[in-house]
Amino acid sequence: MLPPCPRTAAVLAFLFFALPLSLGAQQGLGWLTDPYAGSSSALLQPAATVAAPYRWELHLGGAGAGVRNNFVFLENTAGIPFLRALSGAEEVTFSETEFTFTASGQRYAYDFPDGSRDIHASVGAEITGPALSVRVGDFTRVGVFTRLRGLASTRQLDADLNYYPYDAVAFGTDISVNEAYAAAAAWGEIGLNLARSFALGEDGELRLGLNPKYLVGVAGASVNSRSIGALRKLDGDSVVVSNLNAEIAFTDAFRQAETAGNAPAGKGFALDLGVQYAWGVTRAGDHRYTVGFSLLDAGTLTFSRGARVHRYVNDGEVLLDGDDYEFEEDFTDEAARQLSRDVFDGAETSLIRNEFTVDLPSTLSVQFAFRPTEALQLSAVYRGDIRLHQEQLSGGSQLLAAAHYGKHWYGAGLTAGVFDRDEFNLGLQLRLGPLYLGTDQLLGTLLPRNRLSGGGFYFGLRLHDFGGQKRGRNGKRRRGNDRVRCYEF
Repeated sequence: MLPPCPRTAAVLAFLFFALPLSLGAQQGLGWLTDPYAGSSSALLQPAATVAAPYRWELHLGGAGAGVRNNFVFLENTAGIPFLRALSGAEEVTFSETEFTFTASGQRYAYDFPDGSRDIHASVGAEITGPALSVRVGDFTRVGVFTRLRGLASTRQLDADLNYYPYDAVAFGTDISVNEAYAAAAAWGEIGLNLARSFALGEDGELRLGLNPKYLVGVAGASVNSRSIGALRKLDGDSVVVSNLNAEIAFTDAFRQAETAGNAPAGKGFALDLGVQYAWGVTRAGDHRYTVGFSLLDAGTLTFSRGARVHRYVNDGEVLLDGDDYEFEEDFTDEAARQLSRDVFDGAETSLIRNEFTVDLPSTLSVQFAFRPTEALQLSAVYRGDIRLHQEQLSGGSQLLAAAHYGKHWYGAGLTAGVFDRDEFNLGLQLRLGPLYLGTDQLLGTLLPRNRLSGGGFYFGLRLHDFGGQKRGRNGKRRRGNDRVRCYEF
């Protein structure tokens, strides 16, 4: 691993903040906790769709972006204006001594945290839809959905590799480095949503749901450093690595050489599971409570088409000269060959197989909601990584409190949350007819922030029965002439 430098950090800033612009969307918790989210709620809680206030819903599509990191930040900047400047820039110029770069005539400054914490970063993207969800009888919901997702992440990269701690180390000094794992994948999903409710007592309701998903791998890559004894910092962007044991894998999409065509690079299966319990008086104006638990993205992608896996093992010391790793083209293949030469004295010795796996970002979520009135819902939700496998993609963690006011035709929500246990942010969601949009990271996405280290937004379009719920003379909820069971939302 070559040492971090100001120009490298500027490039990382481009990757963190510009990459989501081209990838698509990552649906936010602020939208998924909206009681009118309908079929979208299955992405957080598969059982929630059985209480959706629509008989049918056609989700036409959604898009947006999401990114978080604690390695580099931009100063006094908002994400959306920054992305607009990057997209229109014909040339970007860097000043490595001043920690600045210029795009579209706008000067941006970047810097680094103090480096006391392990490094984490994630760039997530998602395009949802089309999806269809319908109510079957009084107690069952059935739906089908499609998604295109992309995620690149690393977790717990050694804090000594932060810029300022590394920069403070004298040349010739050994730095102990922990194990590290980073991965990236893009894949499509074709899934089913099945949800069923069961009446318990006079006002209780148990809801169960699952989303079985077939995965189509588009591209994948991973870097797994199982053990490194130490890095010795040298002048000239070079290091000496001792006791190297690492594996690098990637598909054709990450190469600049010949490819294996347009066929899928891999496949896999995944499952989402959810359970909810709802209770409380259901007459107009009275309260209702809901608590739920869900396990999301329990699955694995196997890449076997156009895949290459390189393994590097050396019990001694290996010199990695920074000048040897400056390639103008075919960077991925050339870097793998050069590292093989450094470790084994052979350009292809490191190539060991043509198949590897990337585990999905398995997530545990806990949700709680309270409805003091029919139009207002207060909720809290946690979504965070759960390690089903030692090496897997990571989406980080979010703890969010939300307040939503809504009717069938319109609604709005406000959120306040903590991301990755180190960043507080506010969010805003709006809904009008078939359109919804919002952000869980208003500070930094739309509003300038002193230290911009992440942001996100999402929007979508859907159609459903907009008739709303009417009440008969007996006070029970009805939609048109269709009776809705008394304990349904």
